Amino acid sequence: SVVCAGSAFVDLPRRGGCFTSGMLAWGFAVSQKKFHPELMERDDWEEVLNIRPLDQLAEKALGYHVPFLDKWLENLDYDEFWHRSNWKERSVHAQIPALIQSGWFDDNGMGTTEALELVHDFPEGMRKVILGPWQHSGNSKYDMHGVSFGDEALRFDLDFIYFQWFEHHLKGIDNGIDKTAPVEYYTVGQEIWKTASNWPIPETQETEIYLDSCGHANTSSGDGVLSFKLPEKESQDSYDYDPQNPSTHIIDMSENEIEVPEDYTEEEKRQDMLCYSTDPLEKDVVITGDITVSLYIASDAPDTDFMVRLTDVDENGRSIKLADGILSAKYRNGFDHADFLNPGEVVPLTILTTKISNCFKKGHRIRVTITSSAKNFVFPNSNTKDGFNSQTTVVAHNTIFHGGQYPSKITVRMEQ
Repeated sequence: SVVCAGSAFVDLPRRGGCFTSGMLAWGFAVSQKKFHPELMERDDWEEVLNIRPLDQLAEKALGYHVPFLDKWLENLDYDEFWHRSNWKERSVHAQIPALIQSGWFDDNGMGTTEALELVHDFPEGMRKVILGPWQHSGNSKYDMHGVSFGDEALRFDLDFIYFQWFEHHLKGIDNGIDKTAPVEYYTVGQEIWKTASNWPIPETQETEIYLDSCGHANTSSGDGVLSFKLPEKESQDSYDYDPQNPSTHIIDMSENEIEVPEDYTEEEKRQDMLCYSTDPLEKDVVITGDITVSLYIASDAPDTDFMVRLTDVDENGRSIKLADGILSAKYRNGFDHADFLNPGEVVPLTILTTKISNCFKKGHRIRVTITSSAKNFVFPNSNTKDGFNSQTTVVAHNTIFHGGQYPSKITVRMEQ
């Protein structure tokens, strides 16, 4: 199972209930039921992503309708249409030897998360996991988007491992593959491969890091706090999200890679982005796993999105995105129905991010950012009950509560 796509609302095309715009390059390339890579490369993506209503986007951009894109737009909530493609739900009671490979920056990484959940209780020897510092194109680069991963980033033994896996499980040949480490993973920052007996890594310790007030919406000064202790005092931070002026998820649309690491230092200066950072670390801290983000939010809109990112901030203030997650607030209680927000009502959200193993160096800071848009990643939520597919938009006033009875936090796994 190599960089496998997941179920629709966990992975693509409806991650967190939003509608993924970042998959359009791929969608265009396969729109004629054969792969045409030339359809991915455009210099007018800015205009294409602004076409509304969305069911006219393909025809205006390509000159013809794309039936599967139309189907995706017809089924707004998680229903029988989406259920039919959910291999995780169908596979819960199966136990098939599985070798799972992916990367920290794979845009189908949430599909790998689902696969890892399925094999967690398999006997050793029936599961093997390899997770590297790779994007969806896999074991192909020593660095990407200005982030270097060192000489050990690429593996030259993967084809041999595949061969051994099939030889052992299909032919019954005792070649020792079932005796190798069940999990092999790469820690960015330390630039080394490690092994473990399972995923999540059993030796890691779940650690809660709490949000505390930054006092104002403009967080370019980095005033927001991440604290290892729950703040006693309740506080809140607010921002206005305008769908006509969404923040940017920094990718090259034509590259067709939507989870690459990038420098978000300038983007974090926006008025509609909240930043929460630890003090400079007194020692190296290694976080390995996915991150659970628990937020208490309110909005004056019936629906809006919440996009969270984990970044590594160096001594010079450079903020590199490592992992992210997103959720449409109306789906906070399940993707099969919409629970619209009531103005001023405080509700909890739980957002699962992509995976990472990263060493935050001494002197660096761990940062979490929160905003309500991610242009290039998802189509902006209109802040109306029509969500992402509306020609009418309103500005949403969104608030994050923390401290006291509102313990907004991230839960990470730290290596000891």
